Amino acid sequence: MDGFERAERWQAAATAAGTLLAIVPAASVAGNIFVAILAALGAGSLAGGAVMLWWLRTPEGDACLRADARLTGRSTKAWALGLGNLSPGIVLMALAWALQTRLG
Repeated sequence: MDGFERAERWQAAATAAGTLLAIVPAASVAGNIFVAILAALGAGSLAGGAVMLWWLRTPEGDACLRADARLTGRSTKAWALGLGNLSPGIVLMALAWALQTRLG
């Protein structure tokens, strides 16, 4: 197993753990199970994205990015990686917030 596969497993574990840890507080605050599930999935997705960003900042992640840039011929900016890893969580949290404010 190479470093990227290991990082993907860490990301999946952080996403699952973040979702499981966030479901009870989200349900108690939201009062609506659909909003709570959206918020918990958003929190888990943010946790997973943060883990992947952390790994990409390590020397192993940096080497993986450099190797990918050599193979594909294109460079990836740090802000694009941050946006790509955190945007699903941000979108889910925004949807949960919008539904919560709309529903009451």
